[in-house]
Amino acid sequence: MNSIVNEKQFISSRLGIPYENLSQSFLQKSVALGTQSVINFPIQSAQVASPLVTDNLLNLNDEFVVTHYTVFLRTVAADSPSNTQLLNAVPYTYADTNVFTGTNSVNCAAIYNGVLSFTIDRKDFIPAFPARAFYRVGDTQTAANAFFTGSGQKLSNSFDNGLYGFYQTEPVKITCRQTIDIAVDLGASVAMDDSSVTNYAVLELRGYLVVNAKN
Repeated sequence: MNSIVNEKQFISSRLGIPYENLSQSFLQKSVALGTQSVINFPIQSAQVASPLVTDNLLNLNDEFVVTHYTVFLRTVAADSPSNTQLLNAVPYTYADTNVFTGTNSVNCAAIYNGVLSFTIDRKDFIPAFPARAFYRVGDTQTAANAFFTGSGQKLSNSFDNGLYGFYQTEPVKITCRQTIDIAVDLGASVAMDDSSVTNYAVLELRGYLVVNAKN
C-alpha cells in the first residue's frame, strides 16, 4: 500500500483527525542571521508581522501534523533582498565555502554544530536534537569560483531525493493557538552577517495540513 496512505491512516487513528481532512503540506520560516547565539523560528502567522515571500506559516484556524523537519541555509547578495532575489535563493544543506565566503558568512557553518529544541505549550517535544543531523554534502558540489567544470558542464550541489536533509519524527499535531518555540542554540554568540549579503537559516516542517480545524 502507498506509504502516504499508511501514514495518513496512522495519524487519523492516533490523533483522531478524519483521514479526508489531511492534506500533504509544509511550513517554512526563514530567519535573517546577524550576531546571535540562538536562532528562533516563529512558524505561526500571528507571530510574524511581515512574513517573507518564501515563508509559509500556520494560520490561526488551521492545524498541522509534523512528520519531518530540517534546517538549511540560503544566501542573497543584498542587504535588503527583493522578493525575486528571495525566490531565486538556492537552498544549501551545508555552508558551501564557494558560496558563504564573507568574513562572517563562513560562520554559518556553526549552525550545523548547534542544538535544535522544539517546545509545545512549554512541554519539551524535542529537548535537544543535533543540527548535524540535517547536514548533507552531495556527491556533486559547486565548483570553485564558478558553476562550470573545465568541460563547461554545469556543476551544482546534488539532492538525492525529495527528503534530502530532512529528519523523521513521530507525528505531532500543532496549532496556531498553542505556544510553540522552535530554536537552534549555538552555545555562543556568532557573527554570520556581512555587508551587502543576507544569510538565512530556514526551518521547514513537512507533514499534513488540516484547514479550518478550529472554525
